[in-house]
This record gives sequence, structure tokens and C-alpha cells, in this order.
Amino acid sequence: MNVHVTRDTHDPRFLVLAFDFVPSIIAAVKAVPGRQWDKNRKIWLIPDTPENVLALHGALPRGAELVMPVELRAALRQRYDGLQAGQAIRDAGDHATDFAFVTQPYAHQRAGLGFLQKLGSGALLWEMGLGKTKTAIDYCQWLADGIGRSHFRVLVIAPNSVTDNWVAEVEKHTGQRGMALVLRGTLRARALAVEQISLLPRYTIVNTEALSLDPLASALVSYPWDVVIVEESTRFKSPKANRTKNLHKMNCWVRLILTGAPITNSPEDAWSQFEFVQPGLLGSWWHFQDAYLVKDYFGNIVGLKPGAGADLAKRINSRSYRILKADVLDLPPKVYVDRHVELAAEQKKAYQQMKHDLMVEIENAPRVTAATILVQLLRLTQITAGMVGGGDNYTWLPDGAKVAELDHLLNEELAGEPVVVFGLYQRELEELARRYYPAERFYPGQEKPHLPIIYGPTPTPIRTRLIEEFQAGRRRLLFIQSRTGGIGINLTAARTAIYYTRGWSLEDYLQSQDRLHRIGQTGTVTILHLVAKGTVDEDIAKALSEKQELADTLTGDDARKLAARLLGGKNK
Repeated sequence: MNVHVTRDTHDPRFLVLAFDFVPSIIAAVKAVPGRQWDKNRKIWLIPDTPENVLALHGALPRGAELVMPVELRAALRQRYDGLQAGQAIRDAGDHATDFAFVTQPYAHQRAGLGFLQKLGSGALLWEMGLGKTKTAIDYCQWLADGIGRSHFRVLVIAPNSVTDNWVAEVEKHTGQRGMALVLRGTLRARALAVEQISLLPRYTIVNTEALSLDPLASALVSYPWDVVIVEESTRFKSPKANRTKNLHKMNCWVRLILTGAPITNSPEDAWSQFEFVQPGLLGSWWHFQDAYLVKDYFGNIVGLKPGAGADLAKRINSRSYRILKADVLDLPPKVYVDRHVELAAEQKKAYQQMKHDLMVEIENAPRVTAATILVQLLRLTQITAGMVGGGDNYTWLPDGAKVAELDHLLNEELAGEPVVVFGLYQRELEELARRYYPAERFYPGQEKPHLPIIYGPTPTPIRTRLIEEFQAGRRRLLFIQSRTGGIGINLTAARTAIYYTRGWSLEDYLQSQDRLHRIGQTGTVTILHLVAKGTVDEDIAKALSEKQELADTLTGDDARKLAARLLGGKNK
């Protein structure tokens, strides 16, 4: 009646079960999430997790016992104890660990490191701005120090908008330059780089789409990584997508996922992410659907089965550390986050043409002021926003780079949260508001509906009503022109401000932030910037971060030199 348990030599993610054919034991095995019948070898397999071994033990008939090698039992016991210890650290919210931090951590970051040290692989489900990237880097450095070998390789899979930010974060939190590299170039060139991994630095960073495309995907899957980190893991939701299938095939020792919103649309979002963190934790995809999900007549998933939520939450919770900004007491009052995007092909073409036109215009103007030149340069931001053209004849690009990133932020990372979106131009704010409020309701006495925008044309009564609704929680999004909506209003219902476009004015930038960060605000405010790579956005960001009010400090000659540098002119 005993069940003999050994590790599968073909796939160490599974345990092999050997037993005499007894119906009650067969029933116990079939109750284990993720159990499989290997028809070729004619053996039963279960995922190698302490939970599944305990579940099998509890389901066995009276008199039946699990028999396994001493070293396997000890390994399972150690992992079980690690899970318990990790949860204790998470619940305490702080942890003293023997690690020389390069940048000083907050209490929750010390706890996050301790949590991962106990678990091995895990999920940091922290809201934006809480420093989950830093904690993941500290953990990788701790692992590398413990192993004591120079050849330690980490793969970071991240959306395009944060790949460059990862390089900066690695340098900041390790104190060393050259430890991280974003793979760029053709698919073949990047695949060759992975095959010559010894020539790459410790952290190799690829975009999320890399796992969809061969030969790069095959090279990434086959290499034996020490750690694989998935940033914004919700982009791996569909079990049927090639990128998800390849992620589950990754050959790695430690697996981490980082996201602030693990479930954005449906409870099914959880399976793909946690199948990567701990294969078999939630069972196979088919078991997961059968055990936890409700489908309608057409097979569409419509929710969780009654009573299944507690078990699902318990399994996810066992490998996760969830933190909201409201839970953290020692955060700074403001957290700044950059998201970098690549201009679409049409935008790039228009941007280069605009650069040429502006260069000719400025170089041929005999006398212009610094303020005039800065205004001219600002015209380039219209293209990064998604407006191509000139005068009163602009074409809006609904598939522009910033629009796609804003979609992801508002619909996934910040889903359900109140958010203020700041921009420079009336047209961009109108287009964005229509995108998220396609059928805005009428107000009494209005001939047409008024979009949730605060800018020059907004009548005072409507402006007042919009703010009241936002503060009361009856409206989730507001779109505000930073120049006209940056003073005199209270928007403390939001803890996130997204700057879709920014100008050179430091005063407008700081004043608009203070609409959220003021008396009445009870939490940390996240200031998020959308920055188009290789554009004037980067120069504006640099000037504002250095607290420079350029219009007041630049002379005409200085401004000409700035224009020449940005536009590729002669006066460098």
C-alpha cells in the first residue's frame, strides 16, 4: 500500500510515484494538482512542491504511507520550512540580513530580500514606485556572492519602455558600470550574443517580445541561466501564446516575477505567471480551469468557482510578497518613474523632417531670443505625443508609442486607480480623453458632453464639477493641461500623475505635481514620465531633473547652441 517517491531524472520539476494498483491510491494521486500520467513510461508524476506532497499524503487511504529517499525528504522539508520562514518575514515587514547594500533599503525592501532568500524563487507584487527592481538586483547580487564565482548570469525580460531603466538601476544598486546590457540588433545577432554569453555582462536584458521570435527565443530558452527575472509579468498572461510557452521552458535556477497588478482582467491571468515561478503550483492549465474557473455556454471564462478563491489565494500567497503604497510608512513623499518608448516609424520620419525644418528656421533667423528657440524646440514634442502635421492641420496617430504605453498603464498596472494625466497640448488631451471616455455623459443644460479635461476651453462650472467628481471617487481619470491646470485645484484623490508630454517650464512642472502632493494627501505620490527615446523629451527630462528653468537662465547664444545640438545644426 506504500507509495514510493523519487525525483524524475528526465524532468527534475516532477516527482515519480511508484505503487501497486489500488483504486483508492489512484484516486488520491488524481486529486493532486498538476498530476500527470506518462503513457510512454507508464508512471504517475506530480509537480515537485511541498504542497503537492502534503496534499498526496493527506489524500492517501488509511495504512498507506509515502516512502522516499532521505535526501529528497530533507530537501522537501527544507523548502517547506523556507516557505514558512519567508511568510514570517513578509508578515513582519522588515528583516535583518547579512548583505552589504550599495543603496540603503527601506524596511519593506529588507523584508523583500529576506523573503526571497528563504524561498529561492518568488513574486514581488509591489505597487509602482516601491522599489521591487532594487530588491531583485540586491537578491541577485546576494546569490552571486554566495556562489562565489564570477560567471553568474541573470536574464531580465522586460517591456521596451523599461529596458534602459534596468541598466541604470543595475549600475545604481551595484555601484558598478558595465554590469548590464540591453541586447539590440537583429534576431540573429542577439541570438549569437546569447550563444557567446561569456562575453556579456552579468545582467542580460531583452524585451518581452524576444521570447516570441526565433532564433533569439530558442537561444534564450536553451541557455542555463542562474536567474530569470520577468518585469511586468502580466504581459505573459495567455497560456497559448508562444512567448508564454517559451517562458515556461526557461532553463534556470531561480525564477522571479515583478508586477504591481498580477491579475488585471480575469483570474486566469494568475496561472501563466505562477506556473513560471513554481511549475505545478496551480496544477496544469487544464486542472486550473477545472478546479478554479467558471465558463459560460461558449467556453468563455467568466469568474472563479464558488469557494475556490480561498485555495487559489493561499497557493499564490505562498510564493508572493504583496505590498501597496498605503502599507509602507517610511516612503519618501514623491517617487519618480520614467517609461521610455520608441517612436513608431511614421513618427520617426516626421520627427526627422521637423528637426530639419527647425534647424533651417533657427539658423536663418538673425535675432531670436532664448525663449523663442525653446518654444520652437517644443514643437518636436507634438510628434512624440502622436500629432503629425503643422498649423491647424494635425493628424493624430492613435497607435503612437506613448499611446500604447499609456494603454498598458491605465488598463493594467494602474487598473482601477484614480490617475491624473498631464499634457501640453489641447489636441492631445482631447484625443486621449475620447480614447478612455468614448461616450461621455451630458451635464444638465449642455448641448454636448464635456470630456474630463481641464484646460483653457473648460468652462468654470464644468471644471468645478469635474474636480468634485474626481475627488469623490465618481470619476477615475482626469486629463489636465499642465500650464492652465497647474494651480488652484486639489487632486489629492490620486496618488499617480502621468506626464504624457512636458515643457521646459520648471514652475509648471512643480506646480502641477503639487495638485496631488499637498495637504490632504495621505500617501506617497508617484510621478511617472513618458519619454520618447532619442528625442527632445530626454533633454526636457534632464533639464527638469536638474531643476533648471531654462527660459530664465539661457542667453540667446546658449539657446542657439542647445538647438544646434538637438537638431544637428552648425552652432555646436
